[in-house]
Amino acid sequence: MQTKKSETRPEVLREIIPPVDIAEVEAGVRLSVEMPGAKSQTISVTVEDDTLTVSAEREEFLDRHRLLHQESGRGAYRRSFRLSRDLAREKIQAEYRLGVLTLTLPKADHTLPRRIEVRTE
Repeated sequence: MQTKKSETRPEVLREIIPPVDIAEVEAGVRLSVEMPGAKSQTISVTVEDDTLTVSAEREEFLDRHRLLHQESGRGAYRRSFRLSRDLAREKIQAEYRLGVLTLTLPKADHTLPRRIEVRTE
């Protein structure tokens, strides 16, 4: 009896929903997205319409010793958020440090107080 050579399927990464802290700061909103083990070159932050999406691929822990138990492994982080129109999408900043992706979303100009000049004769 011959066995068929199994087809090579692309590896499907398990989806990981990262925990997020959201804080209102004076200049707008700050999101802290926990993504330990994320490969920095795979981190993606996109804005489409009113949706902000963060994603990244997580590295697998590899060790030269015999693995006895593993609860972590490869996976893909992904999380989306609906954005308020009061935030300036074009000014979003992102920084990844020590396993945490920090996003700063400044307030849109139309939400900031402005001084109106009063003309006199």
